[in-house]
Amino acid sequence: MFSRILTKYQRLLNNKIFNALVFMKIQIIMFGKTAKQFFTESEKFYLDRIKPFSKVEYIVLPEEKISKTINGEQVKDREAEKFFAKYNEANFLIACDPQGKHFTSEKFTEVLEKTKITHSGVTFVIGGALGLSQKILGKSHQKISFSSMTFPHDLFRTMLLEQIYRTFMISGNREYHK
Repeated sequence: MFSRILTKYQRLLNNKIFNALVFMKIQIIMFGKTAKQFFTESEKFYLDRIKPFSKVEYIVLPEEKISKTINGEQVKDREAEKFFAKYNEANFLIACDPQGKHFTSEKFTEVLEKTKITHSGVTFVIGGALGLSQKILGKSHQKISFSSMTFPHDLFRTMLLEQIYRTFMISGNREYHK
């Protein structure tokens, strides 16, 4: 009986996806609600696909608005305060920023695999309409960009979730990634 349990445990340990990414806690913090139902459905689709591999904390914070008394930098700083109230400081912080580094899906997977060794989880932050405050960018461990082009926030959320799901498939040598 014990040898059967040990063999099963050894198989799990030999499974690359188990070692590298499974059980990594993922926190995604963003500003502003998803506007279109079909984007909400696509987000749910990928969150459900990620669920067997990781616990995802998906946090949507209200966006601040520019007014006559509040300028763009103040808006971003207020959003930063909201962000830091939710951010798990034990996590590796990845800021999604147009000035960030571009990765292939394979390199992105490597970043997350290395992160698993040094941190208990990873936090992705997606800024509001004005982007991210320097307070957040300065504390981030990594800045990533999916393209030099601009994407609607709703679409980018789905793209990020798909790439996170893809990392699990790449890490586990699954057939999804081609």
